[in-house]
Amino acid sequence: MPKRVAVVDIGSNSARVVIFQRTSRFGFHLIAQQKANVRISEGSFECAGKLQDFAIKRAINALKLFREIIKEYKARKILIVATAAVRNAPNRYEFIAKVKQETGFKIKVIDGNKEAYYGGVAVKNLLPLQNRDSISVDIGGGSTDISLIKNSKVIDTISLNLGTITLKELFFDKNSSINEAIEFVDAQLNKIPQNFRVDLAVAIGGTLRAFAKSIMDISGYSYKKIHSFNYNIEDYKKHIDNILKAKNNKELNSLKIKENRYDTIKSGVLIFSRLLEKLAINSVITSGVGVREGLFLHDMLRGVGGKFPKELNPSIVSIKDRLDMLKIATKQKEKIAKELYNNLESEVSSNYLKELLDAVKLSNIGKTLTIYDEHKHSYYIASYELNWQYTHKEMLLIAAIIRSKGDKLIYKAIKKEHKELLPSKKDLKWLGLIYTISDLLYSHSPNKPFEFSYKDNILTIKSPCSLSLFKEEIKTLKLPKGLKIEVLSIS
Repeated sequence: MPKRVAVVDIGSNSARVVIFQRTSRFGFHLIAQQKANVRISEGSFECAGKLQDFAIKRAINALKLFREIIKEYKARKILIVATAAVRNAPNRYEFIAKVKQETGFKIKVIDGNKEAYYGGVAVKNLLPLQNRDSISVDIGGGSTDISLIKNSKVIDTISLNLGTITLKELFFDKNSSINEAIEFVDAQLNKIPQNFRVDLAVAIGGTLRAFAKSIMDISGYSYKKIHSFNYNIEDYKKHIDNILKAKNNKELNSLKIKENRYDTIKSGVLIFSRLLEKLAINSVITSGVGVREGLFLHDMLRGVGGKFPKELNPSIVSIKDRLDMLKIATKQKEKIAKELYNNLESEVSSNYLKELLDAVKLSNIGKTLTIYDEHKHSYYIASYELNWQYTHKEMLLIAAIIRSKGDKLIYKAIKKEHKELLPSKKDLKWLGLIYTISDLLYSHSPNKPFEFSYKDNILTIKSPCSLSLFKEEIKTLKLPKGLKIEVLSIS
């Protein structure tokens, strides 16, 4: 697979180009994206689905811009798909030929089930599902595409001719009663098989991300990262009702809806809320990825069964590929941290070993900028760059553990507004201590074995080396109350 891959997605509402850069076999990151509100389906519902000339012209102008972006970034592979509006258009072949003539792009029209499948591929690889049964729900302008995910596999899909623009033009633009729209939506949702009833829904697409952002804002949620944001729909039924009853854009604005979603938010929220009610799903996790990422990953992971290896996290791989310029293996440091944790785990309230070891894996990334205050640089990199397969709590905990190094384990060093997502002060102190001691021991004796024991608040560290400098350094640490550290030489 080429180092840079461009993916172009032509949807009913918008078209977008994204460019991914491969950093290693399982490492990748986004290096460019551009969105255009082409509204390719505008006016088509009144003309039996036929794409209108003005919408076609908008789409081709956008694709010409995308072509220049792809050329500038030297992407060697281009994947171009069109979804509901194009596949349902009686003049789709004319549109495809015109695009080929004017831009050189060869469009692949995918059906709704394939669209649902790609969304599922993105979700199963990049969301923290922890093997939970779930459905991905992608509400676009012209269709709602759903995949059923069990045991990290997409086992079923369904596509409904039900989208935000469809509903907008058929009902909301005509000031029809909400009951008429509900009746129309429910008739489509009745096509969903009973085996799609699971405990968790993953929300895909711009409209559902806009809805999630509004929940973040009205609830005062501190971590403004949309990917992996989770909520219970039951807690926001009043918010849904307020959106559906909003009489104008001013009222939508007061409900924290962004301006570019004023015209589709009601349709999307109505479809989503009715779908969740039909399937008796309350728990929702929002996805920052969808068809584009799924298409890329389907191509990237063809030789490994369509998913990342079990013990590999693509966020960790990507960050280390790009930012760990030292390329020093962390296996020995991870071993030290694991042994220390196993001795001290009685002091923490939950199992945080995975987050601790992931923090150790990223322990060198801040040095890319400068060794001075490198732990602070690492904290900001981790808190912004950790995404795939993590919950928000896991992202922030890994960043917080990294941040503790060298700052005397001061709890106040962590961003105050995120404290509701972090473990207790006591847990953070102990995790930060384990991380710091592991780092110090490794730096002073990278290839020597250590023995640890913990009893009566005394941590004993035995080493074949004298560790005299280490002894001086631990005196500067603000240890948890009552803890003493003894360092002994193994003869």
